Amino acid sequence: MDWRAIDLHGAASISRVVGLFEVCDMRGIPWTKYKIKVLEQGSQDFLAVPNVCVKDANGNPDWIAGLGRTETEALQDLITRLGETLDSRTDWQEEDFEWSDPQDF
Repeated sequence: MDWRAIDLHGAASISRVVGLFEVCDMRGIPWTKYKIKVLEQGSQDFLAVPNVCVKDANGNPDWIAGLGRTETEALQDLITRLGETLDSRTDWQEEDFEWSDPQDF
């Protein structure tokens, strides 16, 4: 039986973690690295989520994700999006970022 066909007994959805990546980035991220978790969703598409985000102008976390039809496409989409954000400034400070709960990764 395929995992997507499992009876969820009322749960809304199920995803499978297919990859965990560590990215070294010297453009301003505190501690110079972050993690990305890639999930395969029941709909057979992929979602990549980072453990860090940049805060918006009001100081609110602006979480982004990557989407794709494959694990690699989702990973590339997120790295591209986050890279564009990091390239938009050169004066990043630690308080410009928010980290996810370590238990999420």
